[in-house]
Amino acid sequence: MVGLTSCWKNKDAAQIDLNISLLWNGQEVSITDTVTYQGSMPLRLEKFKTYIDNISIRDTDGNWISSGSIDLIEFMPSNEVTVAEFAATEMRRGLEIDALKFGIGVPSEINFMDNAPINFDNDHPLGVIGGAGMYWTWETGYIFSKFEGKIALAEGEDFTIPFAFHTGLDELYREVVFELNSSVVIAAEEQHSFDITLDLAQTISSTDDELDLINNGITHTLNNLELAERYVNLLEDAWEIDQ
Repeated sequence: MVGLTSCWKNKDAAQIDLNISLLWNGQEVSITDTVTYQGSMPLRLEKFKTYIDNISIRDTDGNWISSGSIDLIEFMPSNEVTVAEFAATEMRRGLEIDALKFGIGVPSEINFMDNAPINFDNDHPLGVIGGAGMYWTWETGYIFSKFEGKIALAEGEDFTIPFAFHTGLDELYREVVFELNSSVVIAAEEQHSFDITLDLAQTISSTDDELDLINNGITHTLNNLELAERYVNLLEDAWEIDQ
């Protein structure tokens, strides 16, 4: 359900757009850019994809309202917009919200459906074409996120060291929650946008954990479950909202 605000189809609903920018150590980047790893090693960003599931909002009474949305964002090459609609019955008189959240991954009831992609339209984010490359046919279930690149040991050298994080399984589903600095009122037939950043450098290094991309930088989940779990924990904390 990726789209710009001009793609708003249900005018009775309230629409929330998440404008997502990709960063590396606080600086805006695009896929295919070369950044710096551990202060001196060139790192080429080659791929990042993730499912954004069920964008939800919380009213000031503490009730969460779900959109049921799901989207695959790819940053090809840079920023993304993902959209969620909320029913007019929930939003008609205006709803004051103070938080929003979304899941990273695919909900459990869909993730392990038998041959799940054939149950969706081809161009749906979970369908055969829309979700191409994000489904493990050998181990039924979706790939929740992919981050790939290559590293050179020094400036001017070839990019010879690959890293790849392919995560899945229900236990690796994570939720990102944003507490708003000030509440916002959103009503039916209105649109509201939030600016979100994802800092890819924080998905491999934080004050809590630091991944070693040179010696332990590849996981397809089942072959290195510990690394996959460390990565999704870092990914969960790498998002920020600009309000």
